[in-house]
Amino acid sequence: MDTNMSKRITRLTKKLSRFYSDWIVSETIRELFWDKPQKDLSEYVSTGEKWEFVGSRIGKLLTWHYSQYINAVLNEDRYPLDEFALCARYAKAAVQFEAAFADAGQNGSILLHQAAFNFSLNILSGWRTDANTVGRLLVSGLDTSLLDLKHNDRHEKGKLYRHFWFLLHLYCSAKGLILNTSLYSYPEDMSPYDKVLADWRTPDIDTVQSFVTAMADFHLREARETAHDEIAEFDDEDYMLFPHEILSFLRVREWLGLPNPGTFDHPLMNQPLARMPQPVPLPQPDTPLLDQVIGKFKREYPGSFA
Repeated sequence: MDTNMSKRITRLTKKLSRFYSDWIVSETIRELFWDKPQKDLSEYVSTGEKWEFVGSRIGKLLTWHYSQYINAVLNEDRYPLDEFALCARYAKAAVQFEAAFADAGQNGSILLHQAAFNFSLNILSGWRTDANTVGRLLVSGLDTSLLDLKHNDRHEKGKLYRHFWFLLHLYCSAKGLILNTSLYSYPEDMSPYDKVLADWRTPDIDTVQSFVTAMADFHLREARETAHDEIAEFDDEDYMLFPHEILSFLRVREWLGLPNPGTFDHPLMNQPLARMPQPVPLPQPDTPLLDQVIGKFKREYPGSFA
């Protein structure tokens, strides 16, 4: 099984290396994910126009910096943690903008897999306060348009993306909060995360190793291309070889002073994108344009970014 998994990881690595090397040199991509977002955000700061696009433009800048990071890791054998920190900074802001729109009744929203990813980026950067902010907004967003997961007759999207619920359960447990999932659309099967959550504070390193192996098996199984009407947990190129949910589990344990294995048995955890950002906390990056956008937004949406 390990041999087959290793071969699959090799194939995925080659595929993603090509994908991101092409992505970052595309002039069209640069226009859509770098030039236009900055132009629109600058216009918002100066005129107040295009306010409704603030969250989506921040999301595009997150994608731009994350793609720079992945390309450097896979194609240049570099780990530019300054790019990773920018990802986390924009990830938090994207959630905050959409949460403010949701709270104002303006249909702010974020997809579950994106919410989980944004949460993980802040956890992995070692930013406890920022991670707590994102976690708090996601919990409250269960009841608003941000996540829109209350039982309804329109959709059952909460049954997708077990890893989103895993991270939310982990956050609530670490904070001593009760998460009543009976109120929401929720996965019928939470394996392998249910067994992890039942004993996630274990001091036994062998048990942690078995948890990581089970989660890595699931991640790799769900890291696949899908048909148009099909969804897999990690079918997006950004997540296929980035086991952010597993690394976040290990980081939260680290924060609580719990021991983690020094090495891992699973091949997914022994490829470049499974490297834990260190040392942490990462330095907060300079984001002058984002700071200006937030300053203006806070005046228009009092109470946001609290």
